[in-house]
Amino acid sequence: MTTTDIEQQLENLASPREREKHLRGLAVLKEIGGENFGGPVSQLARFSEDLARFTIQYPYGDVLSRDGLDLRTRQILTAATLLAHGSAQSQLSFHLNGLLNAGGTRDDVVDLLFISAGLLGFPTAINAVPIVRDILADRDEPRHARDTQASAAIPDFPSHRLAVLERVAPEFLKWREHTLGEEIFGAVHLEPRLAHLASAAMLAARGKVGANFDAHIASALAAGATDSDIVEMIIQMSVYSGFPAALNAAGRARNVLEAQERPEARVQKRVDAIRYDDKRFMRGAATLAATSGGSGADVVESFKDIAPDLGRLIVAHCYGDIFYRPALNPKMRELGAISALAAQGTVAAEKPLGVHIDAALNLGAAREEIVETLFNVIPYAGYPLIEKALLIAQERMALFEARHADDNPS
Repeated sequence: MTTTDIEQQLENLASPREREKHLRGLAVLKEIGGENFGGPVSQLARFSEDLARFTIQYPYGDVLSRDGLDLRTRQILTAATLLAHGSAQSQLSFHLNGLLNAGGTRDDVVDLLFISAGLLGFPTAINAVPIVRDILADRDEPRHARDTQASAAIPDFPSHRLAVLERVAPEFLKWREHTLGEEIFGAVHLEPRLAHLASAAMLAARGKVGANFDAHIASALAAGATDSDIVEMIIQMSVYSGFPAALNAAGRARNVLEAQERPEARVQKRVDAIRYDDKRFMRGAATLAATSGGSGADVVESFKDIAPDLGRLIVAHCYGDIFYRPALNPKMRELGAISALAAQGTVAAEKPLGVHIDAALNLGAAREEIVETLFNVIPYAGYPLIEKALLIAQERMALFEARHADDNPS
């Protein structure tokens, strides 16, 4: 079908009384989707014309067409929400493309990867890198030199939480300030208002509407967001993360909006480039090599065309700061990572799960230890997620055993 045929097909889905909203939705869909705007919805119509019509009329005709936020901001929030979902790769690709079509930049896209790494975990960002690579491949999107304008600062902890964390885990506070604050938030180009709105959207979509969500809402307000911006963000969440998540976020946000005192903006000077302690990176590279046989240089190289600093951050922070620590032996750390990734159960977690199963095997974990680790997660994550994890584990263990059989023929 030609683009004109698809457009006519989609227009014909509307009843006369819905036509105005339907055409309004199509107009926004065109602006976001570009020349291929109708392909996904046209395919959906083959399954259900009603669902295709709802997709045009509610997300695009009712929500994304609203006046409260410009389309670039809406696409940043949509992409943030879909990153948090972890299993919506085709939709994430469509809306990251849509962000660029709506006036967003390469830096907007890369900044979302950085923020997601800090707030949602590195697997989320790593999984999105191939998607970003694909959408940038056909675009001449330059990297901009980092300027000296203020970037978003991570929200302050309430004093009582700070005191508890200082007693329990002072290293956590150091990492939070340096890695999350300076190396992630201090390196983004997004305006502080948008960085905090995107952060709040990620946390709410992942179901983390607690004190950190409140703090990012308050920080967005302090950076110039209006009450209406917050409301529009949450209305939009109803489309991309569902009404339950949006309603939970609305309850928390209402408390922040009704607070008598609001914090002043906390900003920091944007860093020119992430400066790493070479010793920290080398320590991480050595830990990575010892656990998984991977190369720190290879990790950095795999991000070189998109976000080389993100690759260095994985080596320096994940392996140089955390996996390097001696309180748990390396095999125990890998089994812990397997538990965490299996419990996430997202597509974004599947490849890292395989990587850490490989690492556990390299460190001497027995098949039974890996299986029992996954069994231990069943009460907390449910049977479907662990079924998938066991299938991934069997594949990785079979490959490991085959390699060792080749190395040690009888």
